[in-house]
Amino acid sequence: MIDQHASLWEKFLKKWFWLYIFSFIVAPLWYIVKIILSWDLSVSEIGIIYGVLSLMVLLSSFNDFWLTESLNKFIPQYVTEKRYDKVKSILLYAFLIQSITWFLVFLLFFFWADYLSIHYFKDSWSVWVIQVFAFFFLGINIFQVFNTLFQATQDTFSHKLSEFVRMIFVLLFTLGIFFLDMWNIVNYSFAWTIGLVVWIIFSIIVFFKKYYAPYLREEKILYDKTLFFQVLKYGFLVFLWAQASVILSQIDMQMILILLWSTDAWYYTNYLSIIGIPFILIGPIFLLLFPIFSEMYAKQEFEKIRLVKSMFSTTFLSFSIVFSFLFFVFWPQIAFVLFGEKFIFSWEILTWSILFLSFLFLLQINFNIFAAIGQLKTRLYIILFALFINIISNYIFIKIFGVAGAALATWIGWVVIFGLSEYFLKEYSIKYNWKYLCKNILIFAGIGGILWWFVVDLLNHLSRIETFLSLALISIIYFGIYALVNKKDFEYFIWEVKKLRNKKQ
Repeated sequence: MIDQHASLWEKFLKKWFWLYIFSFIVAPLWYIVKIILSWDLSVSEIGIIYGVLSLMVLLSSFNDFWLTESLNKFIPQYVTEKRYDKVKSILLYAFLIQSITWFLVFLLFFFWADYLSIHYFKDSWSVWVIQVFAFFFLGINIFQVFNTLFQATQDTFSHKLSEFVRMIFVLLFTLGIFFLDMWNIVNYSFAWTIGLVVWIIFSIIVFFKKYYAPYLREEKILYDKTLFFQVLKYGFLVFLWAQASVILSQIDMQMILILLWSTDAWYYTNYLSIIGIPFILIGPIFLLLFPIFSEMYAKQEFEKIRLVKSMFSTTFLSFSIVFSFLFFVFWPQIAFVLFGEKFIFSWEILTWSILFLSFLFLLQINFNIFAAIGQLKTRLYIILFALFINIISNYIFIKIFGVAGAALATWIGWVVIFGLSEYFLKEYSIKYNWKYLCKNILIFAGIGGILWWFVVDLLNHLSRIETFLSLALISIIYFGIYALVNKKDFEYFIWEVKKLRNKKQ
């Protein structure tokens, strides 16, 4: 299942290729869908869709005791040991346990839709959206088991191909609704759900062809209490951490709804979707790092964990800083191109946190290490403390600055979590290349200042298409300069990874 004979260099090269090929294809499809939604729907209607999704994310974290992440921990270990009977068994354990909670939460959404629409969303359309997304919730959890297997076995091709298939069908159904003049939030919700059904069917086919038939068909299911409780215990600890993490990610939205108005919540919802844009470029790597860290830890290759953390932390930090500068300078123009004038304020909120995005990237690396080495209680304590800080800072800053104060509280939470994670991972501490980082900060802060003073005003009177083409050209030049400035550093990065080829795998 896992290519254990390939070097780390070969793994990273092959898997990055598929991660980024499909990510660069899928991302534009996703934003075409969002542009169509923002074109047809009002701010409040967009808010209903994302508000329902936000509520589902909050409640769905209780639905599986986080056994999917437990699979990510144990599958690489059992594949390394060639214990495919254990792999088959823990997949069945996870599916049976989760199916009970999936169905209960589905019933909650479907039959309480009227109550939620009246008392929470205060909009008659939301009852239909909630019921449609109840089926979406059920489907996404069924798919998650297969998706986790793809991640745990480092099968990035199957994982990203299935996502691509889903987005193609979501886009096709969305375009069909658009051109047939069937514009309403219920029909668009159906488009997402039908795309998910196709996704599930495709993933099941891949699972049977690549996993079940060659590896699992002849294996017996183990009714082993020790194995069952080992997987369940790990999953339960992650579950506790996940609850705090989800609450931390959603507390801003809920406090805005309580302290301000629903319109502010809709703007903030859109801000949350915007802050995820950089993860189109960086996020796929996080899907790969966890199972690779787990495999290294199972082989007791601790120095490799430190080496990989060092290389990726420095590179992510540099890229995120440079990326943040570009967003900070051109946020009004990017907002205009992607979502039109009515969502400009969401991007203004973004300026309160975008320059601190690096901490969000870095803490993701540390949390992957915590999960791989089994230090789940430490990760839980960090999140609980950050949740306490976040509630206080949200209350203070929302009162003072309004909805933008929630973004300010967000980056404070990022800094707290990263600082504590570094403290508790002393044995995997690294030294950053400050000369390399300061060089990038100074050069691109200067370029950002030049763009701010001499270029931004030139774009303010262009059409949406003209603004898009101008931003595309500026981005190509900007990141071209970034590549030239860091050419030697990138070559060193590749050389360091290549050195792993000569080490014991």
